[in-house]
Amino acid sequence: MYEISVRVRFSDIGKDNKLRLYELPKYFQDSSIEHSEALGVGMPYLVPRNLAWLLTSWQIDIRRLPGYDEKLTIQTWPFDFKGAFGYRNYTMLGEDGEVLVKAYAIWLHTDIADMKPAKTSEEEAGCYGSEPKLDMEYQPRKITLPSEMTEVDRMKVQRHYADMYQHLNNAMYVDIASDYIPEGQEVRRLRVDYRKQMRVGDTMVIKRGWIDDNCYIAFYDEAGEMHVSTEFVL
Repeated sequence: MYEISVRVRFSDIGKDNKLRLYELPKYFQDSSIEHSEALGVGMPYLVPRNLAWLLTSWQIDIRRLPGYDEKLTIQTWPFDFKGAFGYRNYTMLGEDGEVLVKAYAIWLHTDIADMKPAKTSEEEAGCYGSEPKLDMEYQPRKITLPSEMTEVDRMKVQRHYADMYQHLNNAMYVDIASDYIPEGQEVRRLRVDYRKQMRVGDTMVIKRGWIDDNCYIAFYDEAGEMHVSTEFVL
């Protein structure tokens, strides 16, 4: 298990004084990267080998969003490796040890040169070891979208949205999608399924649909291919 300590800063909160949703995947992603760096299998190890860990999905179960100036502990650990896939758990703890958020993510070990899966070597997987799987309700990676999805917006991917690979940063999908859920609604669960990256210069067609009280936001290209889907359980 690996831990980082964070404090909720002013720029991390919305007008309700609570942590903005997209900070959750940011905090968790950063903890994963720092974990890899601490074990000697981070960027200096991966980049010369044309390798990277790319996210394929998030499930984030929210008990309570922290507020301004709360001190938090983020914990992360891998619980399984299968071929090119790595499975990780995350928890966000309050200062008193209260579990505020539980999460899991599926990462894909990727050959960046040709953007194809690359099986994780025993050496690399062995550096991480594995811990028991977190007790939580695990949903499938694939999000089943409503039969009717209505276009609500379209926008071009700008450079300031991009990561080092010139893809739209994974947390930005959550940030953008959260603009299209009802204001003031509490989100109990967030799921994201990354199928195909949007690149700088691409036009995103954003569509929304509903199943009962759950809101679905999906990102399509102009040809109608779905790239990323999100589910907000309200």
